[in-house]
Amino acid sequence: MPTVAFRVTRSRRKFIEYPKVKRGVAAVLDNEAKPLFVDAFKEKVSDWNGKPDFQARKFIRTDKIWIDIFPAGEYKQHWIWVSRGTRGPYPIPKGGPSFLAFTAGYSARTKPRGQAHVGSGTASGPFVAGIMQFDHPGIEPREFEEVIREDNAAEFSRIMENGWRRVIRSL
Repeated sequence: MPTVAFRVTRSRRKFIEYPKVKRGVAAVLDNEAKPLFVDAFKEKVSDWNGKPDFQARKFIRTDKIWIDIFPAGEYKQHWIWVSRGTRGPYPIPKGGPSFLAFTAGYSARTKPRGQAHVGSGTASGPFVAGIMQFDHPGIEPREFEEVIREDNAAEFSRIMENGWRRVIRSL
């Protein structure tokens, strides 16, 4: 079994005070990193008719630091369906005595992992009415979270490195 050795060193007779470091890192996350990602998520839905709101939580552990961005508000389920996809096919409606009426075709606005708009995002095709149930084909996941993370990874690293330097210098 490999052995790992640690050696604690002091610089200029100062000890690192964990609570001060944690407060400093939390401030960097709150003031710089969280707005970066929340703005990127809001930009992704800027032309949606029903826009979800986005909120962020920070997590600071001794072994890991991360931010969790999640949809909120009335349209949060729309984000989940489009970004993460839905299984398919599945019946609509799953129960109930009402009849359905809808336009049969749809031109998706984005492709999976696609950056640019490729379609109109509108319904097209023949109008269908008077049926009790149909099988929805499902939604292919767009993986917006992964795309946003990849696009902002370098900026996040820069923010955190500069933040660490400021925190350590302030001790």
